[in-house]
Amino acid sequence: MIPILYEKNETEFSGNGICRLRDATSVLVTEERNGIYECSFSYPVNGSNYSQITPGRIIAIEHDTTGDIQPFDIIGFTKPINGVVTFRAVHVSYRLSKSVTRGTNITSLGSAINMLREAVPTNPFVYYPDLYDRTGYLASADGTPRTVKEFLGGVEGSILDTYGGEYEWDKFTVYLHPDRGQRRDLVVRYGINLVDYEEEYDELEVYNAVVPFWKGQDSAQNEIFVVGAMQSSGMAVSSGRTECAALDVTDKFETQPTKAQVEAMGLKVMSETQPFLPIRNLRIDFENENDEYAGLHNCNLCDTIRVVFPRYNMDGYFKIVKVTYDVLQERYTDMELGTLQTTLAEALGI
Repeated sequence: MIPILYEKNETEFSGNGICRLRDATSVLVTEERNGIYECSFSYPVNGSNYSQITPGRIIAIEHDTTGDIQPFDIIGFTKPINGVVTFRAVHVSYRLSKSVTRGTNITSLGSAINMLREAVPTNPFVYYPDLYDRTGYLASADGTPRTVKEFLGGVEGSILDTYGGEYEWDKFTVYLHPDRGQRRDLVVRYGINLVDYEEEYDELEVYNAVVPFWKGQDSAQNEIFVVGAMQSSGMAVSSGRTECAALDVTDKFETQPTKAQVEAMGLKVMSETQPFLPIRNLRIDFENENDEYAGLHNCNLCDTIRVVFPRYNMDGYFKIVKVTYDVLQERYTDMELGTLQTTLAEALGI
C-alpha cells in the first residue's frame, strides 16, 4: 500500500489524511512477540511531500497480510549524503511509555487493568484481556509510580510476568490473549520452499532444578530469608546432570511465605518458564511460487508452523516470534521462529 500521512492528533485514520507518501522508496515494519513494534521508511528530499513529513506526525500503513492499517508516530530521521532520508516511527502504543499510574495490593488481572485505566494524562487507550480470571500478586504494583508500558511488560513483576499471555496492539486498543496466533497447517520444507535457514542454539543458561528463596525484613529491619529445599523439574538436560539455579521468588508474595509455599512457587515458575529448554531460534526465508505453499505468506506473528530440514535432522513446530513486513511490496521479508511449543521438547528428545 501507499503510506498515508496524518496529523499528530488523528485518532480515526480514515481518508487520505494530509497526503499519500507516493514517493516513498522503502517502508518496513518490524514486530516482535511481546516486544518492539516499529517502522522505518525512506523518502527522497526531492519527493513531492517531503516537507510534510515531520516528527510528531503519524504514518499509517498496513503491517501484515490482513490489510489492517496501523498508525506509527514519526520520532526521528537520518539524513545521508545521497538525499534519501530514513525516518523512524513507532507504533502509537509506545505512547503508553509516557503515561503514568500506580497501585498497591493488586492480586488479579482485572484489578491490574483498572489500575491502568487510571493513568495520567488521560489517554484514548482501552484494554481487552482474554485472561480476566487469572489471579496472582502483581509485584510491580508496590506503590511506585510507573509508566503503563512498564506495568504491561517493562519491569520485573509486570502484568506479562504475572499473568502471561501475548499482546496485540491495534491502534489504541491493547489486547492480551492467552495465545495470539493460530496453528497453521503449513510446512516449510527443504528442497521445496525453504530457500534460506539459520538456526541459533544456546544452552548456557539452562537449568532443571532450583533452590527457591524469599527475602524480606522483620519488624526490627533485620534481613530475613525463607529458603526452600532444592526443587527438581523432573526434566532432563543434554548434560545428563542436575543443573541448579538460585531462584528469587520474593516478588511472587505480598507477605512472608512459608518454606512449603516458597518451594511450591519454585516449581510453578519452572513449569511456566521452562528453563530446561535451550534457546533455539530459526531465521528462515521461503518462496511461495508453488500454490500448495502460498499460504505461508498469509501467516502472521505468533502463528505456529512446521519446519522440515533433514540435513539438520529438523522436524518440529515453531512459533513466529518476529516479522518484518515490506509495506510497498505487501509481503514479509523476514520471519524469525522461536521454540515456544511443547512439541519442541519432543523434537529435542526431552
